[in-house]
Amino acid sequence: MARGIIYVMTTVVPGLIKIGKTGLNNFDSRMSTLERNGYANITGLKRYFAIEVDDYDEKEIMLDEIFSKSRVVNTELFALDVDLVVQLLSSFDGGQVYPETLSKRRNV
Repeated sequence: MARGIIYVMTTVVPGLIKIGKTGLNNFDSRMSTLERNGYANITGLKRYFAIEVDDYDEKEIMLDEIFSKSRVVNTELFALDVDLVVQLLSSFDGGQVYPETLSKRRNV
């Protein structure tokens, strides 16, 4: 049961978001790299929401399946309402990593 982080980033293209995963020790580095360099020819990525969960590999696969019809082929980009994705991620049992000020851990 691997523990890791699932994150959502917004892009410069309205309605296009990136959903991804990273290890617990890689979050800040991964976000900085994506914010600096972009992803799949999309620039202007900004971190929006992240949650630390158990079985993060399986949960990311589940998200890919749920949102498969909204996926940009062969990427981690989706044409979705970011708030809908955040609502779903917030229902997972885990601790919110970003934004820090709204952390579930502090509210428990």
